[in-house]
Amino acid sequence: MTDAEYQKETFSTDDDDPAASWHEYLHHRQGSVGLRFRADEFSSKAFAQNVGQFQIVEFTSTSLDYQRSQRNVRNDGDNSYRLLVPLQGHFEFEQGDSREIFHPGKIGFFHWGRPLWMTHDETISALIMTVPEKSIDLARAAAAPLALDEKRPLVHALETQVRLLVEAKGWTAADFSVAFSSALALLDGALNPSPAIKFGKRATDAERARRLIEDHANDPRVTPETIAAMLGIGERTLYKVLKSAEYPSPGAMLRAIRVERAHRRLSTALPVDMDRIAFEEGFPSTRRFREAYRERYGQTPAQMREQLFGTSTAG
Repeated sequence: MTDAEYQKETFSTDDDDPAASWHEYLHHRQGSVGLRFRADEFSSKAFAQNVGQFQIVEFTSTSLDYQRSQRNVRNDGDNSYRLLVPLQGHFEFEQGDSREIFHPGKIGFFHWGRPLWMTHDETISALIMTVPEKSIDLARAAAAPLALDEKRPLVHALETQVRLLVEAKGWTAADFSVAFSSALALLDGALNPSPAIKFGKRATDAERARRLIEDHANDPRVTPETIAAMLGIGERTLYKVLKSAEYPSPGAMLRAIRVERAHRRLSTALPVDMDRIAFEEGFPSTRRFREAYRERYGQTPAQMREQLFGTSTAG
């Protein structure tokens, strides 16, 4: 197999049948969706870029209603997510019990595998980024609000990174996939509400433990016992202080950090050395890495790369 290529495409509606051409383009780039055109004259344009399933589309359209029904969802069988970054105008969006009015500065996150409705009575421009199902923490994604928290600096950093994907020129497949993966990492962080800050010695120990785990996770010799020794507390006490701060157990934190970091390195169109990545991210063997990866993502690293890029290239 060959590595996935960087592809880009510019679209504008057909003058003879703009409605049909936009409907066909949406089906090609996103999937099945019903449209109701508000005016006799409709126009739209788009610029799409992708490397495998890593896709972002910048689009502009005049007034329109979108509805993705349960039948559309069932026919597509697509359980990925979408990140929506408004650039111009206001539009209403509804999914499940959530309803929001989006505008520039307010970022939307929604599940493409569920029915939705969107409408706007003015011309809008926005970015829509495909978020592959296995590229983020699914529990966090399922619990996420329709609109991300505008007050968090991390959300602003995410918007900046997503905008960079369409504003920068001269992308190669490798560079685009690295930048796209960086946006996914920011999104995964933005979907993770931080545990409430607590005071006292246990809260201080919990934060110190978290930082030590993050700093030393790439060392395969580091274990929960090692972290406890660094803190000068017993291993049982370490478990208790992390639990009091609503963190996972130290062993679970080490595994999660290691496998997520490895996952980000694998989520590029570059050829990869699986053994090297496993070792550098703290796994004692490639076999243990593959086991942890399958447990976390439900598939092997090679299967993930095949799904994202149409290649399982590994050294």
